[in-house]
Amino acid sequence: MDDDRSRGLFLEVYGTLPRAGPGGDDHTRRALGLAGDAAQSVLDLGCGPGQQTVVLAEALPDATVLALDLLPSMVDEANLRLNDAGLSGRATAMCGDMATPPVDPATQDLIWAEGSIYNLGVTKALRAWEPLLSSGGRVAFTEPIWLVDEPATELAEWWRAEYPPMSGLEAVRDRIAAAGFETVADFVLPATAWTVEYYDPMAQRIDEMLERHPGDALAAEIAAMAQHEIDMFQRFSHAYSYAFFIVEPEALG
Repeated sequence: MDDDRSRGLFLEVYGTLPRAGPGGDDHTRRALGLAGDAAQSVLDLGCGPGQQTVVLAEALPDATVLALDLLPSMVDEANLRLNDAGLSGRATAMCGDMATPPVDPATQDLIWAEGSIYNLGVTKALRAWEPLLSSGGRVAFTEPIWLVDEPATELAEWWRAEYPPMSGLEAVRDRIAAAGFETVADFVLPATAWTVEYYDPMAQRIDEMLERHPGDALAAEIAAMAQHEIDMFQRFSHAYSYAFFIVEPEALG
């Protein structure tokens, strides 16, 4: 999406969804329970429209939460949701790069990256974020994984084009270990995490965009791309999903 019009059409579909990727409030809360619910400072990286940011701030009433996203429209939506939930006094979103968050070293009890760590890659991201963690700090993130050993060729080729590092659960654990972290817990998201707040509303956004832009070739192209993503999941949901990982730096000595 290298030009303003393409980005605008893309955001008509993807920019107004309840979530920026597969997930749900229950999965966020489950992961937080595994990560520990005593965090005082939370960094939510690649926050998208901020649905998980709201959940984190509500579940951690004594914590301050800083959410970052590159897209101003996502930041605006996240702040709107935080304000509507009465959380803006201690939780805020701002534009920023998840590779270089504007926080001091050793200050973050919990770093959250729900549906966003792929932008850097697991190992690179964890190495970049480790200096930001306080003593005992942890990172929670989601990553797409294969659920089968041999996915259909069509599916494997599609994912290879979309996200070349796509792998199975054990390979993600290996990438975590390569960064000097150990896995505290992990769990696989169910198929409903892809549909309820992501693909079901996405299908509606596709129809609405096509109605707004009849005969528009670029709008039709972006709609077809989004619809293909939905179709692939409907056909192959048994073969892949996202998994949540809760990790911490390996103990020294």
